[in-house]
Amino acid sequence: MIPNDTPWSGLEAGKVDTRRVAASARWNWFWAVMPRADVALVLQLSDLPKPAPDLPKLRNLEIRFQTLPGGPILYIRLKDSAQLELFETLCRDVMAAGELAETEAEALERAIGRTFRWHYLLRGGKLDVLSEEAQKGLIGEIEVLKLLIATLGAKPALTAWTGPSGAPKDFELRADCIEVKARRGASQPFVKITSEHQLADVPERCLWLGVLAVDKVQPPHGRTLTEHVDEVTDLLERTEPSAIMDWDLHLADAGYDVLHDYSAWRWIVSSPEFHAVAEGFPRIAAPVPLGVAGVTYALALSACAPFRTDWDAVRSNLVDKEKP
Repeated sequence: MIPNDTPWSGLEAGKVDTRRVAASARWNWFWAVMPRADVALVLQLSDLPKPAPDLPKLRNLEIRFQTLPGGPILYIRLKDSAQLELFETLCRDVMAAGELAETEAEALERAIGRTFRWHYLLRGGKLDVLSEEAQKGLIGEIEVLKLLIATLGAKPALTAWTGPSGAPKDFELRADCIEVKARRGASQPFVKITSEHQLADVPERCLWLGVLAVDKVQPPHGRTLTEHVDEVTDLLERTEPSAIMDWDLHLADAGYDVLHDYSAWRWIVSSPEFHAVAEGFPRIAAPVPLGVAGVTYALALSACAPFRTDWDAVRSNLVDKEKP
């Protein structure tokens, strides 16, 4: 039974019954009830996209293309009626994203991309708000991730981002590893190394240490963590919507929840400085003596100066070794 206070009230079950969302909408959105009384959102299309894009695979939603007598559609169908209220919010969010498009193809891409973003919400995760230090660290990793996306593409860059899953290095590629450290500006000329594994050699891989200054500032300066996240999300929605689910999963692993309020703190971020962690680099690294574990130490950046390089050198190495 469909409640009367929803956009689907009055639609007839037992067949595909639809109602246009709004005559003023730029694109052809419809509220729909499917033959088994499941509610859905429909985007009517002029043509099916070729090649067909990747579509989200969500536990409680079915998202598919279908060709009806009236033409092709994309539909998003709710399989769990208990989530009807949340589904309505999702539908309105998807339509709002699509309505920003200038072409039907862009509207479809934006709609799919926004649906990918809902993966984490619909799996019901609950996390605590990230601490100040955790926010700084995540912003630092996101800045390096953006460089890798520009160099390798979204999916390879996200695959390489292993820090949120608890791996020893923040980014692990086929021939390179990158450890990222966020520090306060000039007042903190060192970074904190929190394990003997972070700067340990990885056989047959180059190891790079990326250091960024991430400082808290007062409004209107700087950007919130949410704004840093949204920048990457918007980029993926425009360029590679199928990578958004992977992006959201990494954020969830890092402890970030889109429902949390991060407006209290704003941050300015420097460009990352890179160092080649090679023979002679100052570090305490595994293997350490038997019985020693949980090593934590401060690394003076002045001592790392002989090993300093720039992103262009790191990028050249990545392009030469990482791309097939």
